[in-house]
Amino acid sequence: MALDRERVIRRTSYIREQTTVLRRLLTERGKEAILQDPWLISAVKYKLQTAIEACIDLTYHVCAKRLGQVPEDARDGLRRLKESGLLSDAEQAKYGDMVGFRNRLVHGYQEVSAEHIVAILQEDLGDLDLFAEIMLRLLSEEGSPG
Repeated sequence: MALDRERVIRRTSYIREQTTVLRRLLTERGKEAILQDPWLISAVKYKLQTAIEACIDLTYHVCAKRLGQVPEDARDGLRRLKESGLLSDAEQAKYGDMVGFRNRLVHGYQEVSAEHIVAILQEDLGDLDLFAEIMLRLLSEEGSPG
């Protein structure tokens, strides 16, 4: 089955919007100002959470439409993408870590420090952008411009 082009474009656009806003926040406000403002930390957590949820949604969508499989959970979906050659081992591990981070944010399994949140802003936003690129490449492989 073909991927839902509009769904993929909407989700990848959302991911890119979040990473753009977060980079701008880091540039304009700086690390220390973000660390000192609990409202900014809450906003950053929300933007990261929802961007990761968009990745999870795309994982399920690709598994269902492209692979004809229903994963048990997000990590299983990532494993299936890797086994199908759509993700590398390193990408599967990286995105599995993102799913775990999202779960900690949502379910409060453990405290996520402001320092950890800012470190993600500084070091890991590119991983979200890369996931969006991978999904858009899948569209282009189906003959749809991405």
